[in-house]
Amino acid sequence: MPYDDKGVFTGCFWPTGPRGEKDQLTVVYSSIVQLPIHWTIPYSRDCAGLAMATSRDGGQTWRKSPLNPILKGEPEGLIVTGFRDPFFAEWPALDQMRGEQCLYGVVSGGIVGQGPNAFVYAVSPDDLTTWSYLGPLSEIAVDAQRPTKWTGDLGLNWECVNVVTLETQDFLLMGTEGGQKRGHPSKHEVYAMWMAGTLEQTADGPRMQHAYNGLLDHGSFYAANSHLDPITGQRVVWGWIKEEELTLARREAKGWTGCLALPREVFLLKVPDVVGTLKTPLGEIESLRVSPEGIETLGIRPLKSLASLRRTQPKTITNIPGVFGRTRLPNPSSGSWELEAVVNVHQQHQRVGFYLNHDEDYHHKTSLHFSPQDEEVVVERETSNSEDDIVRNNVSGGFTLFVTEKNGVESTEKLHLRIFRDGDVLEIFANDRFALSTMVYANGADCINLSCFVEGAEADIVFESIAIWEDLDRVQF
Repeated sequence: MPYDDKGVFTGCFWPTGPRGEKDQLTVVYSSIVQLPIHWTIPYSRDCAGLAMATSRDGGQTWRKSPLNPILKGEPEGLIVTGFRDPFFAEWPALDQMRGEQCLYGVVSGGIVGQGPNAFVYAVSPDDLTTWSYLGPLSEIAVDAQRPTKWTGDLGLNWECVNVVTLETQDFLLMGTEGGQKRGHPSKHEVYAMWMAGTLEQTADGPRMQHAYNGLLDHGSFYAANSHLDPITGQRVVWGWIKEEELTLARREAKGWTGCLALPREVFLLKVPDVVGTLKTPLGEIESLRVSPEGIETLGIRPLKSLASLRRTQPKTITNIPGVFGRTRLPNPSSGSWELEAVVNVHQQHQRVGFYLNHDEDYHHKTSLHFSPQDEEVVVERETSNSEDDIVRNNVSGGFTLFVTEKNGVESTEKLHLRIFRDGDVLEIFANDRFALSTMVYANGADCINLSCFVEGAEADIVFESIAIWEDLDRVQF
């Protein structure tokens, strides 16, 4: 149609018709009339509006609204860096502030010279076509934050902003554009991030005041979108694993590029009695809120129902001692498997982890390890294959273990890893608060072996338990 003939960009879903009708489904999406659109070039006014489509047969067929576009473009009087990716949210704190209950539409972008932002609209559940502008949500300035080990750069423009309330804490989930690449100030990077904040009323409308923030994923995961499961009450997040390591020729030969990550749950994680970490002072970790009771952060873990993909009982190995060197594990019988491990980490260890997809002499391998000294989870891809036209840089993310004190006794939490391998995709989760997604291309049919390893001082039992589920089923839609 004339209002979306240059593209249909990311949108959102609502489980009623446009007037609240039951047994209908509605999507609202970015309707593009002019390209290119990018944060590095001047934004053409009204090049991206909002449009709507409705389904009456459970999503099999869709009809665009005759009222499209329901928004022609960005708010009047603003020069923006972007305006796209609408998201619907219920927002109890904003209802209380305004004294009325409704839905809220959030559109991602930024304001030139001011910084990244999200634009908030009030939307009646009985009329999804009418969006009343309330104002920009954030007051994040340009260059407000540079990337560290514990978080990313908030950037100049936001994409796919989701408003999420977990218990009583409000979060934004977003992709950030225009930020510095960690370790390379002259290069730009996109980050999948989250931000916790407090909603306040100002003379110019509601504002979410920044409290603390972190990374939703430390790898190539991006463009997260979420929904509240009406049965379990879980906030479920889906995201895109970008595949940028391959040349165009390889991607064309492969027949596909990138994929959806496994669904994950985000929640408010509270850990009581925390007094420290392996190394870094708690107050220097930007992704935590520290209180006398303990710490608070965004919890991230694989969706519980993924356990239904396990076809067989796991192969289980227990009590592997912390002797310097490698220990062979049972090889997965397919390229689709899950591993869960509980590891006793000692500060004297240099690295503790796994060699994935290695050959018999460990010449070709992928190393996945945790370094207590560096407080990082690292995926070393340099020797994963011998192809010169495949990017094989290492991928890493800041992670540490908490030290708690109870009744005068200090203890360090164990490392709890969950690793999912599916073809070229590798997803790693740690202690319900860390995620790293990436692509790893094994060298060939001989790279099927799996081992665990320890480097550093010898200790008692290190790998307390390892469970391996082979030949996982596929997610069916």
